[in-house]
Amino acid sequence: MTDPHLLADPGAHLHGWPVAAAFERVLADVRQFAPALDALVLGGDLVDDCSAAGYRWLDAHLAELDCPVLAVAGNHDAPERMPRLLTRARVHKTLALGGWQLIGLNTHVDGAEHGALAAEELERLTRSLADTTRHTLVVLHHPPMSVGTPWIDAIGLRSPARFIEALTARGTSARGVLAGHVHQAMTTQIGGRPVWTTPSTMRQFRAGACEFAEDHNARPGWRWLRLGIDGAIDSGVRHIDPTGLTPLSA
Repeated sequence: MTDPHLLADPGAHLHGWPVAAAFERVLADVRQFAPALDALVLGGDLVDDCSAAGYRWLDAHLAELDCPVLAVAGNHDAPERMPRLLTRARVHKTLALGGWQLIGLNTHVDGAEHGALAAEELERLTRSLADTTRHTLVVLHHPPMSVGTPWIDAIGLRSPARFIEALTARGTSARGVLAGHVHQAMTTQIGGRPVWTTPSTMRQFRAGACEFAEDHNARPGWRWLRLGIDGAIDSGVRHIDPTGLTPLSA
């Protein structure tokens, strides 16, 4: 699940969206579709106003889950607050799941919409990918490649060359990349490794738009991933019924 853009007041609206209610509806679909989750990944832009109340509201909902949670910060987050307030999540950590490890990277840049990876994060990634005893799924908010929507590409991951080099190095354990930020679902590749983006739990952005534009026909949703013991990943997207959630202007 990604880009819920929650607020301090769970009854408040953002861009016409009741973001807390939308998040709850998507989470309910997750729990119905996959009642025995192995893990939940939160892909960033979790609390739009960076409020302690917003993170605590989210944390209370995570407490209802019987599985570990991996969370990363987006540009609309306060990464320094997240580890303290999201007590039920592992923030920018590595999560071991059987023969897999999920590594969450921090791409937040203070005061900016684009993302970047600090040297320390790149070093941590390189060390993790050198562990060939487990397959690795890399999680970050800002996509490390073009998504074909120019205004989003302008605020993606800056200077991704070192990330791509680590991801595609000979013998690496990287098997895929999961990103948020784009409010739309797509699948592409970097060096033969699949890269997925995921619908937001609230509004969606129009694919291919040169300037900011919403896609009022696209529905909120989430992405499921099935990690194989052989390193293969099967994935798909589920959408929810947005009735009662979409702004009247839509």
